[in-house]
Formats: sequence, C-alpha cells, structure tokens
Amino acid sequence: MRLYKESYTDKDGKRKKTQKWYIDFSDHHSRRHRIHGFTEKRSTQSLADNIEALVSCKMAGQQPGVELQKWLEVVPNTLLKKLVSWDILDGQRAEGGKLLSVHLEDWKKSLLANGCDVQYANLQYKRVKRAFAKCGFKTWAGVSASRLQHEISILKKEVYRNVKGKVIAVETEPATVKTKNYYLQACQQFCRWAVMDGRIVTNPLLHLKPSKAESEKRAAIEPVELNRLLRATEASPECFRIPGHERALLYRFAAQSGFRANEIRCLTVASFDLDNQLVTLAGKYTKNGRDTTLPLRKDTVAMLKELFVNKLPQTSAFRLPSKYNMADMLRADLAAAQIEIDPERGQVCFHSLRHSFGTMLAASGVHPKTAQTLMRHSDINLTMSRYTHTLRSQEAAAIESLPDLNCEAPKSTKATGTND
Repeated sequence: MRLYKESYTDKDGKRKKTQKWYIDFSDHHSRRHRIHGFTEKRSTQSLADNIEALVSCKMAGQQPGVELQKWLEVVPNTLLKKLVSWDILDGQRAEGGKLLSVHLEDWKKSLLANGCDVQYANLQYKRVKRAFAKCGFKTWAGVSASRLQHEISILKKEVYRNVKGKVIAVETEPATVKTKNYYLQACQQFCRWAVMDGRIVTNPLLHLKPSKAESEKRAAIEPVELNRLLRATEASPECFRIPGHERALLYRFAAQSGFRANEIRCLTVASFDLDNQLVTLAGKYTKNGRDTTLPLRKDTVAMLKELFVNKLPQTSAFRLPSKYNMADMLRADLAAAQIEIDPERGQVCFHSLRHSFGTMLAASGVHPKTAQTLMRHSDINLTMSRYTHTLRSQEAAAIESLPDLNCEAPKSTKATGTND
C-alpha cells in the first residue's frame, strides 16, 4: 500500500505535483490497483487503511467488521462499483449494508420507545420515507444533501383521494414553505439519530438550513358572517356525507371552543359533561400536551344533547370528513351561504374558526390573560397578535367616533380695541 502524488507538466513546461493524493495497492490476487484519494493526506490514509482491511477480510474469507460496515454505508457508489469489479467486495456488500428503509423502521421504533406519540412517530416516518423516495435514496452511500434540498424545494402537497373505489395519494398544489421545512427537519432528525446510534459517522444533512417562512395569514369569520353561515348550513342538504345540522353544530362548537380540527376529531361523547357544561380533552391529543377542560354555552349544550341521543360513550362526538377535506367543506358552506371573504383578510380554512374564537373573546372585552388561557397559548403575544383580528364593525365605529369635520367653526369675537 503506497500513498503518493502524481507529477505532471503544466502548460509552461514546469513539473508540478497534483493536489490530490493517490493510493496504489495490491489485492488478494496480487493485482495492482490505483485510486485517487483526497487533498488531505490524513483522509487519504484513512481510506487506504479501510481498503487494506477489506483486502485482508477477502483473503481470510471473513465478512467486514462493524466499523468497516459503517464505512461501507457512506462510501460513494463509484468506489463501491470499483471494489466489486476488482472482487475486493461482493455485490451484496456493495449495497451499503442495511437499506435506509430498515434504518427508518428502527428509527420509528426508537421514537416510540422514547415516549413519542404514535401519531407523531408515524408522521415523521412518512415524511422522511416520502422525501428519500423522491430522491431515490436507498442506502447511506446515496444520500446527497443537494439532491434532498432540490426535491424538497419542489415538493407538492399530498392528499388522499378515493379514485374508482381505491384510496390513493395524489399530489396537488405546491407545498408551503412551512411544510417543506417540516420535511427537512424530519430528515435531519433521522440523520442525527443515526449518528448518535453509531450507524453513520457524520450527518450528511448537517449544513442544510430551513427556509425563512412567513406565517400564513388566516381570516377570522366575523360574528355576522358566522350567524349567516350557521343558519344557511343548518337548512342545507348533506355534504361530505354529513347532514347540514351536524355541520352547523360542528362550526358552532369550533368557534365557541377554539378546538383545532384534529382535537375535535379525538373527542368522544364521553369527553362531554353536559350536566356541568364542560368538555375535556386528554393531553395526548392536544397540541401543548396538557389535559384541557373548557366550559360550554348553555344553548350549545342543548344542541349537543340532541346530537348525542342513543350514542355510546366511546363514539366520536362529531362526524368529520378526512383532514384533507375540512377546508373544502367549510368553503363550500360559506359559498352556499353567499359569504365572500376578501383574500386581503387571509386564507379561509377550518382553522379560521379558531381565529374567530380568539377575535370574539377580544371583542367581548375578555381579559387578555383569560383569553390566553382559553386559547391555550404559552405566549400572550400570540393570542393578541395572530389570533385577535379587528372586526370591521369595530373599525367603522372607531371612524364614526372621530370629530365631525362638516360642523361650522365657532365665530370669533370681534376686537374692540380696548383689551386687545
């Protein structure tokens, strides 16, 4: 095994040495081979030592050890192909040991073992699996930061549709910057775990940074609009397999409780104590991980009692469409109620009802700390800035309170010349 730099003649006829180091070695058949290393001699020496260890394993008829196997998982494919063609490495070992799919399964098990929620573990697993599949990554050797960065930059939203009786994943419009960052963070989390677990030496995605994303502005549905929406939806036919009166009650509950769509999805009949006008959601289903108990309005309690008649305690409290159709359902009912919301106010989605909740609390004169508690925010600034929209009726009242500029100015007293 020999390390050296090649000599060459430049265009001026001067003899020079190459910047890269080269490795010259003999295999188990006493055949000579040469490969280029790195500009650093130490890195090239480390590469030479690993190749020499592989040759020794081949001569002894042994499989590569744990450390060599870890190294093989990050070796470039071009070098792996050379080692296979020289019979230093068999084709199966050239696949980089375990496939990434196997590592991903182990990672998900690790997340669950560390106490992560099943839903969170599955979500992170699916994000990494989808991103790596788009890049064509199968082993650690093929993982490329630039490739991943490109694929995430052109990522599209993925929704599940029923096509000819079969539920399949369908890509729609481009994903938001926030969603793209979630994918990148999941991939980096997976790589950090692999390093800590001793599966790879270095994190190939370490230098990637998330993009700066502005928070999506969501519109709050104002009380007058909400009233029209509830009345129109109550009298409307079935939509998304949900009767009109159930959709109206769903919107009413969301706007009066501030519960998110996924939180409502986890509510059962047993979650409601209608005698004491309370609803409770376990911490494993809430965003902040804390048990939540909120009061209910009397008129809403009466409607819920009718809805829950003959329902078992563990039955879902509300019928909801898939999470991908929540916004479409609300928009359809808004359109049916002939309610048009100016895009300047923000995007309309089911989360708009939570914004309505925060806005109505502020408009009703509720103390900011009480509003923060009901909204379940850790930061009061989030409650007051993002979730407290100015109602147009308040703006109009504020303008009307300005002085009347059409009034005549009071007549000035004519000077007499005595006490000027």
